[in-house]
Amino acid sequence: MKAAVLRTLGKPPRCEDFPDPQPGPGEVIVRVTAASLKNIDKALASGSHYDRHSQLPVVCGIDGVGILDDGTRVFCGGCRPPYGMMAERTVVARAWCLPVPNGVDDVTAAALPNPVLSSWLPLVWRAKLQPGETVLILGATGVSGKLAIQIAKHLGAGRVVAAGRNEQILRTLPDLGADATISLNQPDHKLTAAFIHEAGQRKFDVILDYVWGHPTEILVGALTGHDVKAESSGVRLVEIGDMAGPTVSVPAAALRSAGIEIYGSGGGSMPHTAILDTFPQLWALAAAGKLRIETETVALADVEQAWQRKDVSGRRLAIIP
Repeated sequence: MKAAVLRTLGKPPRCEDFPDPQPGPGEVIVRVTAASLKNIDKALASGSHYDRHSQLPVVCGIDGVGILDDGTRVFCGGCRPPYGMMAERTVVARAWCLPVPNGVDDVTAAALPNPVLSSWLPLVWRAKLQPGETVLILGATGVSGKLAIQIAKHLGAGRVVAAGRNEQILRTLPDLGADATISLNQPDHKLTAAFIHEAGQRKFDVILDYVWGHPTEILVGALTGHDVKAESSGVRLVEIGDMAGPTVSVPAAALRSAGIEIYGSGGGSMPHTAILDTFPQLWALAAAGKLRIETETVALADVEQAWQRKDVSGRRLAIIP
């Protein structure tokens, strides 16, 4: 079969022949119809992710959509190594095959789950968002950030402030539900002032952080040193991604005086039941047309070129075998 085969960490995968998978006990063969290309796929292949590929060669793609032998259309992940979803066929545990409703097409079904879960689970399970609270999203111009605006509103956020680096996309975010926007492409003193201004309108209750690094340091400084005080409930900052840098320097005063509580959210920190419980709600919103995501399809034969593209900000690529 044809597959996106990774032979060296740090290099893009190539479309090559790869042995057909054979199912073991409790496993099924999936004929893949679409697999999304995400930052986590690239991080795993680069060796920078904590769950990076330990043995090579391997087929890339952590999740996607396909058809079982009995004709059931499913979303699935957790392929048995060395197999992945960017292939004509793969092998997965039957328990991780979730039926996709008819109202959601293959590309959308492949593209939505990862970014939706990256905001839904932090908001519900980590931050425990309450109706009417204010949510700040750092990294709101990416695919996950744009969906985070929609999910926060759906879950009852009273106000959503969207901060991002892509100026063109930033201007479109009010159409997705953002009540205010902040450009991260500002000098530090202006960015600090912007954070202080928005927090002064109504304090941030929950912060979803897809960028980390220097923007987060500026934010923490703004919440700590300029009389923007947290109320008794505290400010719950959930670290999700690190597109702006892998580390931050957090002053002790931020934890003592501003009431900031810092959490992490990733695939290894959430119970499987939480993930599975979210899917019926995800599919219902998608089928009703209440989640907007931009996608672009790419043939599996072109995966090497697609992997290296820099012009896809704000939309998700889907690899089609």
